[in-house]
Amino acid sequence: ARVPLHHATYAHLRETFNLPSQLAISVISKAVEALKSAKTRLKNGKNASCPQSKHCPIRYDARSYTLSFAKQTVSFLTIDGRLKIKFSIPEYYEQYLDWEHRSADLVIQNGKVYLHVVLQTEVVNPSKSGQVFGIDRGVKKLAVVSNNRFFSGSRIKEVSNKIQALRSNLQSVGSRSAKRHLAALRGKEQRFRKDVNHCVSKQIVDSLPAGSTIVLEKLSGIRDRCNFGKKVRSQIHRWNFFQLETFLTYKAFGNGIDVVHVDPRNTSRTCSKCGHCSKSNRKSQCKFKCEVCDYSLNADLNASRNIRNKHLAAICCNDGAELSTSLLLSV
Repeated sequence: ARVPLHHATYAHLRETFNLPSQLAISVISKAVEALKSAKTRLKNGKNASCPQSKHCPIRYDARSYTLSFAKQTVSFLTIDGRLKIKFSIPEYYEQYLDWEHRSADLVIQNGKVYLHVVLQTEVVNPSKSGQVFGIDRGVKKLAVVSNNRFFSGSRIKEVSNKIQALRSNLQSVGSRSAKRHLAALRGKEQRFRKDVNHCVSKQIVDSLPAGSTIVLEKLSGIRDRCNFGKKVRSQIHRWNFFQLETFLTYKAFGNGIDVVHVDPRNTSRTCSKCGHCSKSNRKSQCKFKCEVCDYSLNADLNASRNIRNKHLAAICCNDGAELSTSLLLSV
C-alpha cells in the first residue's frame, strides 16, 4: 500500500502544503501505519472506520532532525527551513543518554511540546538458568507469579471507580466550572494505571534471576472472545493487560530474561498438580479445588503454574531449559 499511496499523494503534499520531501514521506508513512491497522481489524472481522486524527504526531528520522543530548538542543526540518531549539531531559531518562537514538515523534499535548525519542541498545543474553515462571494477569489481581508472588489490582479499582463517579457527576452538572474540572481529569486514570503497571512490571522483573524465562498468556482478542456482564465488561474494557505485557517484555529483555507466550485456554480450569481439566474445579473467583485429587490453592496461582507447565510441555522439557533470543531493546 505504501508505493501506490506515495505516487498518489507525494506531489500533492509537496505542492499544496509546501512540505519538504522528507516530511512528505513521513506523512505518508504515518498514513500507511493507520491504514494497516484498520485493514487488520477488518481482516479479523472487527469494525473499522476511516482513520482520522486532529493532532497527529510529526514523525522525524535521521534525515529530518538532529539531536544533541550533550548540548540539549534539537534541530528540526520545517516548512520554513531548519529550526533549532533547546530542550530539557527529565532526570529519570538520563540513564539512557548513552543509547543510540532513532526516530522521534513531535507531540503537542495540553499546550506543551514533547519529543518522544526512540532509544536503542543491544542486549547480551546471559546463559540460560533453566528457571521458568508463569504469570497470570487479571483485573482483581494484576499479576500472579508461579513463585507465589501476588500483585493486587484493588488500588486501581478504587481509584478508577472514584474518577468514573466524579466524571459522571460533573457531566450531569454541565456548568463551565464542571467542564474545566473534567478537562483537568482527562487522562488521569490512564496515567495512574500506567504508573502502576510500570511499578508492578519492575518489581516482577527485579525479583527474577537473569537467564530465566517468563511465560504469559496470549490475551489478544479476549474482549471479543468472552461474554461478560455489564459491570464486569466496563472493568474489562479498562483493563490494561497489553500495557503490562509491553512493560514486562522490555524490562525483562533488559535484564536478560526471555518472554514467551502460550495458549490461554483452560489455564483456570486445569489442576496444576494432576492435570485434570473441568469447569467445576473453579469453585469461585479466587478458589480452586480439583475434583479428582482434592488439590486446593488460590485460583490465580494455579493458573500461573498451568501457564508455566504449558510452556514446559511445549518445549518437551521438565527442567525449564529455553532457547536464547538475540534482539534489540527499545524504550
